[in-house]
Amino acid sequence: MLHRIIYLIPGLLYKIFSLSIEGSRDINNKIRYRNSKIFPKCRINKLTKINKNCHILDNVLINNSDIESYSYIGSNSILQNVIIGKFCSIANDVFIGLGTHPSTLFSTSPLFYRKKNKFKIELVETDLKFEEYRKITIGNDVWIGTRAIIIDGTNIGDGVIIAANSVVTKDIPPYAIVAGVPAKIIRFRFSDEKIKKLLDLEWWNWSLEKIKEHQNKLNE
Repeated sequence: MLHRIIYLIPGLLYKIFSLSIEGSRDINNKIRYRNSKIFPKCRINKLTKINKNCHILDNVLINNSDIESYSYIGSNSILQNVIIGKFCSIANDVFIGLGTHPSTLFSTSPLFYRKKNKFKIELVETDLKFEEYRKITIGNDVWIGTRAIIIDGTNIGDGVIIAANSVVTKDIPPYAIVAGVPAKIIRFRFSDEKIKKLLDLEWWNWSLEKIKEHQNKLNE
């Protein structure tokens, strides 16, 4: 019995240590983003800006990104180097901006283009200069379905809908509905006339009171 207890102690101490780190991270997120709801186990780096009235669900990783008001990010999502507009709805398990590897070398492994890498093995004297991460922009009122992937350097227009499991590899115009691998335009949500009207109004920059007052007209 004593033998079992001795073996359990290191595991128990590690668990307590892990919980203390997660707890301090959760507290720090609440302090940094006090005007938004940040759920537990979110890892958000210091270069990320989250505006008021956002909801970031549990276990989300965000690096080097800006998220505007009234947008939410679903659980287990990863977002890097992305600017997200207002009123966006991003589902669970969405991956945005995962970076690239060089394709012109004999190997795509980081061992051959990064002096410091995950393996902690130095095979090159200097880092290869290439654009590993490219900025992504996502407009306002964009809905991204579960398990969608958005590749680096893409621009998503206002009002776009991206279907679940889609892989977005190129820019998407405003109010398009896309699906597939790679994602292709299925149709547009509205007529050209209504799309122009909504883009001209930029209703997402209105106050909530004004939106509430005019929402019936916006739906016409």
